[in-house]
Amino acid sequence: MSNTTFILITGSIMAVSIFLIYKLCHFFSIEIKWSSLVFCAVMAFIVNGAAISMSPFLDRAHYLRLGILVITAAAAVTFFNERLLRREEAVAGNYTSLATEILAPEDMPAPPPEEKLAAETPSPAPADGETTTPADPAVAARLAAKQEAEEAVRAAEALAAEKAAAEKAAAEKAAAEKAAAEKAAAEKAAAEKAAAEKAAAEKAAAEKAAAEKAAAEKAAAEKAAAEKAAAEKAAAEKAAAEKAAHQQELQAKLGNMNSLDDILDFAYATKDQQPQDAIFAYQEAIARFSDDDYMPFLIIELGNLYKEQADYRGAVATYAKAMHLPIIADNDAMRQEFAKNIRYLGIVQDILAKHSALSTPFPKIPGSIMQEIETEFQSQNDRAAN
Repeated sequence: MSNTTFILITGSIMAVSIFLIYKLCHFFSIEIKWSSLVFCAVMAFIVNGAAISMSPFLDRAHYLRLGILVITAAAAVTFFNERLLRREEAVAGNYTSLATEILAPEDMPAPPPEEKLAAETPSPAPADGETTTPADPAVAARLAAKQEAEEAVRAAEALAAEKAAAEKAAAEKAAAEKAAAEKAAAEKAAAEKAAAEKAAAEKAAAEKAAAEKAAAEKAAAEKAAAEKAAAEKAAAEKAAAEKAAHQQELQAKLGNMNSLDDILDFAYATKDQQPQDAIFAYQEAIARFSDDDYMPFLIIELGNLYKEQADYRGAVATYAKAMHLPIIADNDAMRQEFAKNIRYLGIVQDILAKHSALSTPFPKIPGSIMQEIETEFQSQNDRAAN
């Protein structure tokens, strides 16, 4: 078997093994990086080459040396993978809201009952030829006194009768006034009751009309909201369909470009008028030409385009994703520069959010806010240096 055939067979076996290792690690929730698997393949090639160069025969010493090489390679791959995971965790860890009472008039005292007047007893008339003057002066005096007493009694009885009549008239008048007052109070109470019932009926009618009006307005608002939601949904679906169709068209157009320069020329030509098309072109270029030497500068241009659109999350995601590209991962200076850009964009997002200006494009950030950003960034760098 030739060395070329051996290398091809060995490479195929290692590629399948690396794919199976990646799937098994994800199945058992073991985090591993593709760059670590690539490093594993490189180490495997080195082990095989060293094994062949050390001895062409499979003796015990050869197996011992081969085992030492395999263990050393496994330790190196494990250390490399752990270092990548710790570095990613360190970068991500830096950046991580009335009753009315009616009083009845007092009852008037009943008038006292009328007293019966005593019947007046007339004196017997004198007979014809007889004199009315008594013969005895004493008797005449007693008769005169009796008459005066009777007249006084009659006067007193007349005065009492007049007083009783006056009291009776006063009592009747008071009773009539009381009855009139009670009637007036009853009529007033009835009128007030009727007015209250009328007001209650009018209030109930007004409340019913208001409730019906509110229900009608609510129904109209719900209908308008539903129509608006339907219109917005239709517009969103239409926009999504148009965007999908446009992306398919753009994908086909970019697919016909066979060089990185053609794609970049298209991106430069469209980034002012159609920045989303330029972003799509940059992403396509990164996906197709990830190992090109110009790739770090292409990523920086894409990050700047995101910043011009005030899409700071997109810029951070671009730099973070690029950290895993081999051409970036193998360049310590470039990794440090990308990590610095990620920290800077995190400060930009935090300070713009504090000023409620997160939608401000990077070139249009006011000078006072930009000074605050630069001061905070410098402060973080000083703390990191100390």
